[in-house]
Amino acid sequence: MTISVLPSQAQLGISKKVFARQDTLRGSNGVGRIGWDVLRYDISVKPDFVLKTIKGENKITFYDSGAKSMQIDLQEPMLIDSVVFNGKQLLKKREGNVYWVEFRKPGVKYKIKPGPQEITVYFHGTPKAAKNAPWDGGWIWRNDEKGRDWISVACQGLGASVWYPCKDYQGDEPDKGASLAITVPDTLVAVGNGRLAGEKKWRWYGYLDLGSEESY
Repeated sequence: MTISVLPSQAQLGISKKVFARQDTLRGSNGVGRIGWDVLRYDISVKPDFVLKTIKGENKITFYDSGAKSMQIDLQEPMLIDSVVFNGKQLLKKREGNVYWVEFRKPGVKYKIKPGPQEITVYFHGTPKAAKNAPWDGGWIWRNDEKGRDWISVACQGLGASVWYPCKDYQGDEPDKGASLAITVPDTLVAVGNGRLAGEKKWRWYGYLDLGSEESY
């Protein structure tokens, strides 16, 4: 009789990956992602070419089926300034790359009926700069051959929450799509992925396919 013994992972020098809480929050459909289904994003953003910062807002339309503490993803070092619902600011608390937004307080009865709702999330900060886009993504701040400002965003791998607040979970894409409005100086042209919806001075509007590269 021959007995074959396979070496253990430890004997092979293979370490078992230990997932941190941030990994779990990012990759799972946890309690903060239950009770609300994203319907639409309407994103506005204004880059600062000198400081390499951005500021903007994201109006999130969602179907509410009992949302309590909502998990809004926004990767550090980006910051959420406020979350507004029906003209009032909601309480929020940061945990790494996640903000917990209190939509319903525990033990309090609300008159909020299930159905479509809207919150507007205001944000700003210095988004992660790409080291080797698109594989190691983020924002790319450069100049073209004539010295003019040129910006691009590569966030397919990192996720959209590297620069704007959202529900960064592939199991819940916006059913009714998204729009993107970009504000830039009148000496530059802003271009986003998707279909152009209109232009005003210094501003580009379009419908986009989230998760792809955007070029400004």
